[in-house]
Amino acid sequence: MEYISGVLEELEAIVHNASSVPMRKGRALVDRSDVLVMLDELRSVLPAELSEAESVRRECSAMVAAAEEEAERILEEARHRVEERVEHTDVYLRSQRQVAEIVEAAERYAREVSSGSEAYRERILGQLENWCHDSLTSVKESRQELNSPPIRRPVQPEAPEENGEEPGWQANSA
Repeated sequence: MEYISGVLEELEAIVHNASSVPMRKGRALVDRSDVLVMLDELRSVLPAELSEAESVRRECSAMVAAAEEEAERILEEARHRVEERVEHTDVYLRSQRQVAEIVEAAERYAREVSSGSEAYRERILGQLENWCHDSLTSVKESRQELNSPPIRRPVQPEAPEENGEEPGWQANSA
């Protein structure tokens, strides 16, 4: 790497020491052969340096990947250990008992609600059944009454009442 830096410094010196082109700002005349020699030297050295840098980069990538895998393995092992330890703590055991009690209470409440709803359903359906039965009985009686011959009542002659009351109404002294 030091050699490459030296060659680059020589190229820079060649450009700085080059003669300026009149009427052309920023332009200079350099010896073409000097620059080409320096570029050839760079080309001969760079492939080895680039190959070495690529090898170092690959090694670094492999080391990072291995470190990440190891870190993931360590974290997974730590999680497993924590889970094992938590399962044996008083807090965890108490929480498990509380969960079981809550589930049992909820199931008991659900059974009570179900039982109550069944009783309510039976009561309402019984009332509906009685109402329907009474309605059918009433309809049957009405049909029989409508289908039966009319009842003839004896007609009483209309006579004016002596006591001034309307006919058909009599006072009873009992």
